Amino acid sequence: MPSNTVKWIVSIVLGLLIGRVSYGVLLPVILALGPGEQAATSGDPDTMIVAGLVIWLVITVIASVLLARIANLRRLIGWGCVVLGAAMVLTIPATLLTMDVGAHTGSSADARDANTALFFWALIFGLPYVGGGLVLAILGTVLVRKNPAASDQIAA
Repeated sequence: MPSNTVKWIVSIVLGLLIGRVSYGVLLPVILALGPGEQAATSGDPDTMIVAGLVIWLVITVIASVLLARIANLRRLIGWGCVVLGAAMVLTIPATLLTMDVGAHTGSSADARDANTALFFWALIFGLPYVGGGLVLAILGTVLVRKNPAASDQIAA
């Protein structure tokens, strides 16, 4: 059983990472659901910075407190990796919500350029993010399953 200091440090670091990646999921969703025809470009930059900071801090605090309640350090790291991996995988579909679909239709040169740009964006940003997220989720699942909860250790 690790000391409380180690648990809190690991929980806060994982909480910061989870909060940062979750901001990348929530901001495009907020922009896509926002008012106006061009909600993705009409947001006030100062408001978005403040909203992003608040979202990041709230998710960081929630994730840190929930992770700190786990007694087994490997299980704590495993759950942190599972949540972080899931957030990384969800970032790519959430980012596609702000995409201009009209630019990708038709047979003009502009549509071909937009499709080519989307393809390379997916290769450069999408594949590493989704691949890294899947690796983290799988690694976290293995850590959680290999290290039983405290109630399981008492019963065995």
